[in-house]
Amino acid sequence: MRVKSLCKSPDIYTCNSYLILGEWNRLEDRNTLIDPGTDGSIIAQIDTIPTGCGKRPVEQIILTHNHFDHAGGVSKLKKRYGARVLAFCDGPCVDELISDGQCLRVADGYLDVIHTPEHSSDSICLFHRESGCLFSGDTPLRCHVVEESFSPEGLITLERLAELNLWLAYTGHNGAVCGGLNELVRKSLHVLRRSDNGLEKQYHEAMQQFVY
Repeated sequence: MRVKSLCKSPDIYTCNSYLILGEWNRLEDRNTLIDPGTDGSIIAQIDTIPTGCGKRPVEQIILTHNHFDHAGGVSKLKKRYGARVLAFCDGPCVDELISDGQCLRVADGYLDVIHTPEHSSDSICLFHRESGCLFSGDTPLRCHVVEESFSPEGLITLERLAELNLWLAYTGHNGAVCGGLNELVRKSLHVLRRSDNGLEKQYHEAMQQFVY
């Protein structure tokens, strides 16, 4: 699995987009774009990348959530490449709904879908087990001080991510973060668990409703 980090447009607020290709660009590899961004400006970059003879440069698009800075350009990408669009909840241009725990064929490997409803109710992370690579979207991984905006669902999310063997995170806006991710997540959990704002009680209540 190869990850191409695409440059963001300097002219508009948008997210990081990632094009995932197989190691050898084989016909059976499923070229996948994670988060097309706001306006479709990444098309010009994608068209310059060798993505395999006889293959569409983008065969599927996965949205980490449906906010405009991640999904606004999806219609242009879909029209350009005829790609299928996968997302956790329905929205413009979405062809297939994906679910927590689902394993998706991406490039020459597989990504696990992890529902992480902290930033938004439809947020997901995508995890590549073999490399420890996480596509985190806008799911927060770091917490130094508990704020009222950090929800019980956020604590549940960190509990789940702490169980993974994380090595590299491709984030929605801050680029790639490499090394020390397990420790970062565990420290964030430690901060949240020691808080005195009732978050732990809310966490246990939320656990009764959370669907894995």
